[in-house]
Amino acid sequence: MYFPYFYGRQMELLALRDLATDLAGWANIVPVIEPVMAKPGDLGRCLSELQESRSPAYLIVNPSQGQLRDRVPEAWGECVAQFIPNGSLLYPAHQVSTEDDASALLAFYRRFPDRRVAVVLRQPRIAPEDLAVQVANRDAIVFVHTSANPRAYLRGLPAGKCVEVAASFNALARNADYNGSEWFSSSHLEFVNDGRAGFSDFGPLPTTFSLQGGQAGAAAIHLTYRNDDGALWIQHFVSDTTDRDQGDPTSKIAEAVAKVAAEVDANPEKFVESAGLRTLLANLVLELGGNKRQQLVHHLTTVAVCLGETECPPTDLD
Repeated sequence: MYFPYFYGRQMELLALRDLATDLAGWANIVPVIEPVMAKPGDLGRCLSELQESRSPAYLIVNPSQGQLRDRVPEAWGECVAQFIPNGSLLYPAHQVSTEDDASALLAFYRRFPDRRVAVVLRQPRIAPEDLAVQVANRDAIVFVHTSANPRAYLRGLPAGKCVEVAASFNALARNADYNGSEWFSSSHLEFVNDGRAGFSDFGPLPTTFSLQGGQAGAAAIHLTYRNDDGALWIQHFVSDTTDRDQGDPTSKIAEAVAKVAAEVDANPEKFVESAGLRTLLANLVLELGGNKRQQLVHHLTTVAVCLGETECPPTDLD
C-alpha cells in the first residue's frame, strides 16, 4: 500500500481531484492529507470528489501548520465534519506535534470509536510502547515523520501498523541546481517482505513547504520512472533560463518541457504515459503550481504501475 503524503495546498488537492476516479480503482494507493490553508473551499471540493468517486483517504483533523498554525477556523471544522461520518472512506487522523496533542489522543479515539483512524507523529511525544498498546486492538495505522525518530517506532510498534513518511525527494535550495537522474525509492519493493502495511513519502516534492510565492529563477520538472532493477528513480529537467530577472514562468516551463520531450523521444520506454506527462508535453502548463500538479499526477500513476494497479504503455509522441 502506498500512502502519498500531501499538504492541502491548491495544486496538491487539484492533483488528487484529477485522479479521483483512478484512485477509486487503485486499491493500493491511499493519500494522507495534512491541511494547511484556513479557507476550506479547495479542501472541501477535493474531499467531495474523492467521496463521490469512493476514493479512500486519511485526513488530519487537528492541523497545525501553515495558515492553521495558531487557530483552526470554525468554518474549516464545519466543512470537514460533513465528510467524516460513520461509513465514510475519509479516515480521520490525529497529528502529534506537542505534548497537548499526545494528551488528546485518547479523546480522539473516543471521538471516532469503531472507525479506521491514523496517528501522524511529527514529534516523539509518546513512547513507542505506550502507542503500541493504544493501537493494538484498533483499526489504526501510525505514520511517522523523519522528525519523530522513525527507527524507534518501527521497532516498537507492530510492523503492520507503522509506516515511515520518508523524505525520498532530494530537495535542493535552487531549481537551477537540479541535474540528471538519481535514485528515488525502493520502498515499493520492500514493504511486503518487511511486514509493513505500506510505504509513504511526499512524491516529487520537498518534505517542508512554504506558503510564500516568489519569482522563480529556474523552472524544474521532476519525473519519476522505474529503473531496470525495479527501483524508482527521478529525472530532473531544468529550464535554460535560471535568472530571476529574465523570462517568465511560462517560458521557463516550456524550456524544461522541451528537454522532457527530447528525453521521451530518445527513450520512449522510460516514462509511463500518464495524464500528467501528456499535459506537460502538450505545453498546457503555464504556471509553477500547475507544473507541480502534473508532476504529482505523473508520480502517482507511475507508482500505480509499479504496484500492478494499472497498465500504462510507454510514452509515444507519434
